[in-house]
Amino acid sequence: MPLTKAEASLLSRRTGIDVDSFTWKNNGVLTLLNDETTRACVFLLTSSADVNAEGMCSVYEVRPRGCRTYPNVLNDQDEAILDEGCPHRSQFPTPSEEDAIMLLNLEEQLLREV
Repeated sequence: MPLTKAEASLLSRRTGIDVDSFTWKNNGVLTLLNDETTRACVFLLTSSADVNAEGMCSVYEVRPRGCRTYPNVLNDQDEAILDEGCPHRSQFPTPSEEDAIMLLNLEEQLLREV
């Protein structure tokens, strides 16, 4: 999940964890790491790699905007769609044009930080 420098800084302040310990750069974009064992976000409290395993976000109140809007993602035509990789996508409404605009704005902000 990509995140802005401000979001990373907030997560660091709230958790007491250094930004470099929970992020990596993906083509210059700051991105949350996944736990090596569970393959889930480092902030997801779970002990299983099963995609249907129960878990709880440990930073829910300060989670990045990308997490707040997931499973809405942009396709190659900059349209908001439900992420094919989300095993629960059938439980979400079809994204709107407003969702696409918000994701495009987030993408623009992320790319400005590269």
